[in-house]
Amino acid sequence: MKRLIIILMITAQFSLYTNVKANKNQKIDGAGKEELLEETLYSRYYPYLDKMYSDFIMCPRVVIERINGDKRRHIVRATALNYSAHHGDILYDRVHITLTDTPEEGVRIYKVSIEENISKKESILQCRKVRY
Repeated sequence: MKRLIIILMITAQFSLYTNVKANKNQKIDGAGKEELLEETLYSRYYPYLDKMYSDFIMCPRVVIERINGDKRRHIVRATALNYSAHHGDILYDRVHITLTDTPEEGVRIYKVSIEENISKKESILQCRKVRY
């Protein structure tokens, strides 16, 4: 009986190690590393938006650039879809946000605009549901 338990423990350890190595480069819960980083960045800047934009939480996309090559100063351009369109046969709206994030001024929003009734194709691209 002891031998059986030892063999099962060794097999379980080997199986776990092999599974971890095999999944190392795979997506986590269907989301890739880039998508997870964009979600995290969008979550950081979301609280700075006015409450009238609170519905724009789906499929965030973020592009970030350094200001004058400085690693601590960034221009951020973000987009997201409105959640309420997810529950019906209506087209999505998309918010476009441009802001800066610097140590001196913190987060400063420069422009927020809404693109209404985007096409189904655009919403699919925004949500990365396209197979390549």
